[in-house]
Amino acid sequence: MGRKRKTIGILVSGIMDKFTESVCKGVFYTASKADVDLVVFPCKYLDRDLAEKREIMYEYQYNTLFSYAGRENVDGLLVSADSIGCYTSKRRMREVLEKYTGIPCVLVASKLEGYTSVSYDNETGVREAMEYLIGQRHCRKFCMVGGSNENTDAYERKQVFLKLLKENDISFSEENYAEGSLSRYSSKAYGEILDNNPGAEAIFCVNDDTAMGLYDEMKRRGILPGKDIYVFGYDNTVAASKSKPSLSSIQADSAVLGEKALELLLAMLAGEKVESLVLPTKFILRDSCGFRSEESGAFPWFLGRERMDECFDEIFYRLRYKNVGEAERIHSLFLQVLSDAIALVEDGMETVQFQRLLASLDEFLNCRALEYADVDKFVRYCDEIFQAARRRHTGSYQKIGEIFTMIYGRVIHDMDFMLRSVKETEESDKYAIKLFVSQMMQFENGNDSSYAVLLQNLEWLNIQNAYVYVFEKPVLHLQGEEFLLPDDLRLKAAMEDGVVQCIPETKQKINRADIFSHGRMAEKCHSFVCFPMFYNEMLHGMLLCDLTDKIFENGEFVVNQMSSAVRMIELLKDNKKIQLQLEENIHVLHQKNVVLDSLSKSDGLTGILNRRGFFKEGERFLERAQAEGKRIMAAYVDMNNLKVINDRYGHEDGDFSLQLIGKILTAFVGDGGIVGRIGGDEFACIAFYSRQDEGEDFKKRLYEEFQNYNAGSEKHYNITVSAGIHVVGERERENLREALALADLKLYEEKKLRTKNVDK
Repeated sequence: MGRKRKTIGILVSGIMDKFTESVCKGVFYTASKADVDLVVFPCKYLDRDLAEKREIMYEYQYNTLFSYAGRENVDGLLVSADSIGCYTSKRRMREVLEKYTGIPCVLVASKLEGYTSVSYDNETGVREAMEYLIGQRHCRKFCMVGGSNENTDAYERKQVFLKLLKENDISFSEENYAEGSLSRYSSKAYGEILDNNPGAEAIFCVNDDTAMGLYDEMKRRGILPGKDIYVFGYDNTVAASKSKPSLSSIQADSAVLGEKALELLLAMLAGEKVESLVLPTKFILRDSCGFRSEESGAFPWFLGRERMDECFDEIFYRLRYKNVGEAERIHSLFLQVLSDAIALVEDGMETVQFQRLLASLDEFLNCRALEYADVDKFVRYCDEIFQAARRRHTGSYQKIGEIFTMIYGRVIHDMDFMLRSVKETEESDKYAIKLFVSQMMQFENGNDSSYAVLLQNLEWLNIQNAYVYVFEKPVLHLQGEEFLLPDDLRLKAAMEDGVVQCIPETKQKINRADIFSHGRMAEKCHSFVCFPMFYNEMLHGMLLCDLTDKIFENGEFVVNQMSSAVRMIELLKDNKKIQLQLEENIHVLHQKNVVLDSLSKSDGLTGILNRRGFFKEGERFLERAQAEGKRIMAAYVDMNNLKVINDRYGHEDGDFSLQLIGKILTAFVGDGGIVGRIGGDEFACIAFYSRQDEGEDFKKRLYEEFQNYNAGSEKHYNITVSAGIHVVGERERENLREALALADLKLYEEKKLRTKNVDK
């Protein structure tokens, strides 16, 4: 199946870290303006020592995703090479990239000779930070928590750090440096840097996540960032502005990396000649470097609209990756608030201007603008306006104070509302997670309809499209082994536009070239994430779903639950195969004995045909009916609540129930068909069917028969069934297994409908 749109693969190191999330959102921003599909492959880390923690010992299975991004199903690749390869060498990373030779590729925040890349300017922002600490804070004792030299950014930032120390005649020893893992989980490195440097004045962290980990260790030791030791990080993440104290950081927005990387890749795909990009950075001063608002100086009114736009960009620097209309509205309201504040200061605190400011501020806050803001910087601009008003109107100190008290009160109230909303959302998500876990195993059989259960409880993740693929057989994949993606996968269930469906067996086989673009996928652009489904060493298949904000937070948890459910389905399927094999063994043992052969086709409990007998006689019946041009009905009938009857009233009553079902079905079919018991509580029928409906009349009369029996029964329980019916037309040439498979899908829908009616 040919792909109409370009499909871009994004290879990243997991899905739940903030760097990956930010890069992906930048990619999505560019993709929204281009007609391309996106598929994210969270491949984790190459050559990581997984023995260090039991809970991650099978994380290597994520690296099987490398094989899904092939030339047959992606047109270009974005690769976060240094993140994926942060535990290995550049030589090893190059070996991996060489497998994609022939696919246009752009590296993100990484540099390798021969590859186009988008990376940060790792000197300018660090130089600004160091010059501030040396010149304004008079620091002379610097330390650094860095990362592996195999990581481009970690290596360059360390070299810049050493260069700046040398330029300023500041001594450096190996004890002033500790190597972390580029994450907040580097407690050994934090301990080393603090233990070996009791007189440290400032610590540079290779990224904000590392700084957050250092914060934790400092607080455990009673050391105050920004007072006892100055700290600054890199990336200027949301966590940096919201931490306590707020973290000074180098603004190097990883979303812009993703945005520019896709622009380069699309240009490459269009045949244009492109060159690597280096993006500018700057130092963002906050509390962790001893910043005080009075140091910032008076608000520069004279710069007018241009300066207002700069203020907006500084406070709402991540808003551009949200809804475009929402961003424009917040921008417009912010400018109005700022204009009204300036008018209030310049016109002498008049009541009219004050009321206008409060009205525009309320409208600004009501659109929940502060959710996207660097609140620390927003409050500081408010402080600057306050100080400017005091200087300009020295005789109105009390009135100015009252005005700004009201303004701060509105901001605090809005932030409190935001926090309560966040808490309510968290509580709602906790309940949704509990429900998701409890309902994930709501299936009884290892058949294809069970896979649809996995997709029925994803609303809390805002997922509208998802696909469950499995391999023909589970694959044993050990750490260190190469994984080769099979030529074909089996699509068992799909959710499209929120509607879940089972896939008929005849349509399940999907070539690996089409797993991201088959069927309705081709109708509109999509942004998917691809997860491996595995249980320990066994790989079962793959989940493909919409990449939503909640997947960034919960993706690995969700796929772990689904993987366990898929394993259970496979176990039930294997158990059924064993049962069938036992039946076949019985047949082999008795095939030479006519009497025993006859018995082997009969079900010992109900007296009707067993599975083998039903399929053997049923195929003959169907062939004869089709030869005569007659309309046929295939029914799949499943007893409801057999387990409940067995548990409450005993297995004798359970056997009685199964025998009754056999009798009623036999009476219904009569001489014009065949009935069999093909599983524990599963029955099947095939019979002539002269009516022109799709089996509704048969199903209605069957249900009424059980209702009539239960009404006159002395039993303390009702015996009921659910039926799925498929009618084979006079000219159709389906075999018995195909007809029953379609009847089984109807049964699945019937049981869903019955469950909903019971819930109501």
